[in-house]
Amino acid sequence: MKEILLIFIPTITLVPTALAAALAMRKISSTALEGMTRQPEIARQLFTSMLVSMTLVEALVIYCLVVALLLAAKV
Repeated sequence: MKEILLIFIPTITLVPTALAAALAMRKISSTALEGMTRQPEIARQLFTSMLVSMTLVEALVIYCLVVALLLAAKV
C-alpha cells in the first residue's frame, strides 16, 4: 500500500500544478510577444518582465515538488 501512495501522492500533487504552470507560461509568453510586436521600442523591458514572471511560475512548481516529496516521505 505504501508503494502505491509513494507513486500517487507526487503525481496527484504535481500534475495539476505542472498543467497550470504550462498554461500560465503560454499566456505570459503570448502576451509578451504580442506587446513586443505592438511596441518594439519596449521589447527589452517586456522580455525582462516575461522572464521574471516565468521564473515565479516555475518557482511555484518547484515548491509543489518539495511539498509532494515531503508528503511522500511521511507515508
